[in-house]
Amino acid sequence: MYIIGNSIAVGLNLIDVIYFRYIDKRMTSELFTFMTDNGENQGSLVMQFAIDFWYMLFIFIIFTLSIILLTRKTQLKKPYLINNITWYISNSISFLILVFCSVIGIRGGFQLKPINILAAARHTSIENVPLVINTPFSIIKGNSGNILKKITFFSDEEIESMYTPKHENPMRNRFAEDFEIRPNFVIIILESFGQEVIGFYNKEMDNNLTPFLDSILSNSLVFDGMANGRKSIEALPSIFCGIPSLIGIDYPSSRYSANHVEGIGFLLKRQGYSSAFFHGGNNGTMSFDATAAAAGFDYYYGRTEYNNDNDFDGTWGIFDMPFLQYTVKQLDTLSKPFISAIFTLSSHHPFKLPKNYDITDKSIETDFEKTVRYTDDALRAFFETAKQQEWFDSTVFIITADHVNPEHLYDNYINPHCIYRIPLAFYNPCHIKSFVSNEIMQQADINISIAGLLNLNDSIFSFGRNVFDTIEGPSFISYLNNIYQYSDGQYLMQSDGDNIKAIYNIIEDPLLENNIYDDTDNIKWQQLDKCFKLRLQQYNNRMINNKLYIKR
Repeated sequence: MYIIGNSIAVGLNLIDVIYFRYIDKRMTSELFTFMTDNGENQGSLVMQFAIDFWYMLFIFIIFTLSIILLTRKTQLKKPYLINNITWYISNSISFLILVFCSVIGIRGGFQLKPINILAAARHTSIENVPLVINTPFSIIKGNSGNILKKITFFSDEEIESMYTPKHENPMRNRFAEDFEIRPNFVIIILESFGQEVIGFYNKEMDNNLTPFLDSILSNSLVFDGMANGRKSIEALPSIFCGIPSLIGIDYPSSRYSANHVEGIGFLLKRQGYSSAFFHGGNNGTMSFDATAAAAGFDYYYGRTEYNNDNDFDGTWGIFDMPFLQYTVKQLDTLSKPFISAIFTLSSHHPFKLPKNYDITDKSIETDFEKTVRYTDDALRAFFETAKQQEWFDSTVFIITADHVNPEHLYDNYINPHCIYRIPLAFYNPCHIKSFVSNEIMQQADINISIAGLLNLNDSIFSFGRNVFDTIEGPSFISYLNNIYQYSDGQYLMQSDGDNIKAIYNIIEDPLLENNIYDDTDNIKWQQLDKCFKLRLQQYNNRMINNKLYIKR
């Protein structure tokens, strides 16, 4: 048992060496949920990871053999009888002391509550929390984060007057002109496309991976986009329903996933819109089909509907280039107006490319960079085909990403703020102003902003804000390693939910090098903390009480 237990612990830690680079936190039980997901090709994925990261398996074998050899060198004394009463008393006392010390050690001290993941934040900065804890501890303690607790910072009566996720009759007063007819909407969600890999956001950088996307963004209304999560499965609830992931596990896998939500599909269906979701992956992967259905999308098009495995990448699904061409054809069959979402996949590990695709740009070196360029080329072909369709000019394209890239190109993107920065833009040159806004816009702002763009005479539920209206200021919220982050666009606050841990001026200090928070009575910090706690209380209590929608 000693060998088995320690070998498992070592193995989990070694897996986390690779897993951490993708989500910037220690593994929790959600990985095992993913492994039991029927929508994934788990066998091929595990095999591919074993091939790509073979050296981790080699290290695991070395560690295991070392444990076995050291264990065999430990010799136990042969048992013998001792009738001396003093021996029994002294060893009994030693045993009790050992038990007492073990309990205190496991609990982490004499405090009333045992240590948890968050306790690490008391001894280091937020970004270093994963270095303080270990993977087995994270798995054991991570499950406790799956149960939300009711929050009572404010009374039920006063909180609705100060902040509510219920929005009535969202309007627009900037950035867009009137539409002759109700526009179509196409939400393009780019896999692993952080701002870091997009030339438009990094004009001073030499290596340009996205020449076509840059040209689209140059003619778009562009915001400083922020993802509300670090994983693909967390993106759709934020984008479609305005519900960010503020739980220890992603919302679709949580105990609250059966809650009643009213996503953008349902909202626009009442306005006569048809809807469809496109993802070339295996049907059921990451519960995308279930999430899209829960958000009100009428149709789902995946690998099964594509029905041609000649274009299968061998791991995740259909390559982006052929699948996006297939998507244009299917969009042409939808009744107008329509809303659709397209989720690319080729820029996901293991970063495979079609055999007949060749990159002549020698400055693009890594496999990930090559798939980014491939997806950019797939987007170019998609828009070229879409421009030939009658519905193109009356369509608003919303360009965003699920989360940032797994491989960092520039050091200035490696901090708790920049690991959430993604593209967020609206493209329709006929009716939407080409403009680069310095305002932050989070994924949760998308559904309410679509409603605002339509001057919708309806009510909508969202933890985001309408960017086409100036009534509400920008905000961003996230949750990672048991720490919340909240920003108003100028300051980034980190909190454990009760107390402020750090505040940074992200305009003057984008690398988050100077924590400007202190314990003095500062009205500015109190207001920032209040805005955060209003949202957190509404989120937790509504999630617990199944009130993530508007009764009609």
